[in-house]
Amino acid sequence: MVAEISPIRRYSDLNLALAELKKSIGVTAVALVGRDGFVIESVTNTELDMEAFGAMVATAIGTTENLGAEFDLGTMDQYLAEFQGGKVLMAAVHADILAVVTEPLAVIGAVRYAIRKNIPVVLKAML
Repeated sequence: MVAEISPIRRYSDLNLALAELKKSIGVTAVALVGRDGFVIESVTNTELDMEAFGAMVATAIGTTENLGAEFDLGTMDQYLAEFQGGKVLMAAVHADILAVVTEPLAVIGAVRYAIRKNIPVVLKAML
């Protein structure tokens, strides 16, 4: 007999998985966003409007995936947007989107590595 994991346990595990990713140097916010723009879970130390952020992440990913499909580039792995005030990285996690906000001087290679390393942990926490 397999024991079911309660929704409270899953929520806690997902929160812990996102918090682990947020420990990366320069990361200020991490969110798991549904394709509909709903923020499933987030961890942040900034005054970010997470509802607006989720909606924009879903829109950006939809547009980016359409771009890849139009030019037969395959499925999207990661998406990076750089701004003067920081960076936003997004990655597909099954049917959802992992979005990470960084400070301007964050080392992108290290953050991308942390995302790749933590996607299996996030997936496991979602089950």
